[in-house]
Amino acid sequence: MEDTWAARDLPVLAATVGLLEQSYMVTVTDIAARTGLAEQDVARSLEALDPVYVDFRKTTTGGDPTFWYVHKATPAARQAVGQWPTGDTLISRLADELSAAARAEHDSERKGLLSYAARLVGDTLREVSVRAADAVLGPAVASMAPSEPDPAPPADRPG
Repeated sequence: MEDTWAARDLPVLAATVGLLEQSYMVTVTDIAARTGLAEQDVARSLEALDPVYVDFRKTTTGGDPTFWYVHKATPAARQAVGQWPTGDTLISRLADELSAAARAEHDSERKGLLSYAARLVGDTLREVSVRAADAVLGPAVASMAPSEPDPAPPADRPG
């Protein structure tokens, strides 16, 4: 898809996921207000994102998208906007947190152990750690995922 598609769809997706944290459904009007985009542009984005990223529902309104709504966002949507971790992002965060804990530790033995754990998880054993994290996260993602395979996030879709 062209760059304007990516430029419009990712902000629509991020706004939708954020708004769904506050409400069980979000209208095109809500998303338009959050993004500053026109309702027609939001509706086009949601149509492109449905069903892999969102469950978009159109009501009978004669083509007026004002009351069309999103019922839910998928795990793929949450991953695309950084809300749901991937194995790689989880391991990066874990290694960063272990490093921060090591820097804050006053006991030299614990400081050394925390630093070593951060290096093991984030560097030496990173590949194994990411596979393990993917295995742990995988069942949760698979249980909520749509039936289609997970495509690239909207910004990365080819034209």
